[in-house]
Amino acid sequence: MSQLAGGIMRLVLLQLKGVKDKTSNVLNAVSKINQVAQKYKPRLVALPECFNCPYGTKYFRQYSEPIPDGFTSQELSAAAKNHGIYIVGGTIPELDENGSIYNTCTIWAPNGNLITKYRKMHLFDIDVKGGIRFRESETLAAGSDFTTLNS
Repeated sequence: MSQLAGGIMRLVLLQLKGVKDKTSNVLNAVSKINQVAQKYKPRLVALPECFNCPYGTKYFRQYSEPIPDGFTSQELSAAAKNHGIYIVGGTIPELDENGSIYNTCTIWAPNGNLITKYRKMHLFDIDVKGGIRFRESETLAAGSDFTTLNS
């Protein structure tokens, strides 16, 4: 039987305030994971979108990193393993081997292994005449695959 099947599963959702320092953001996320893991004993902790960087197209390339070899991935892997929990790694700017950047969600197993990742498919683009203009597609590449996870 799956570790997630049957009974009640405790889930913790974290909302974090990011700053312009990736290391600080990631270490803050890990600190919060440590706190909630000890206090609430969840099976799964979920982080928010772009938790390791400021949200904005001008930041995505600067804060991007490879998955699973980048700093953020390594820290989430260690946190999952240390607490024996699943971690949904919000999203981070992923730098692929061709230099493309994706807004990518990672899912980590209790043993610290990367189970899967999802690259955001529908990028947020808005251009209101005389108003706001914001286009993720100017910096990010769209993912092309659905991601499924069997529990």
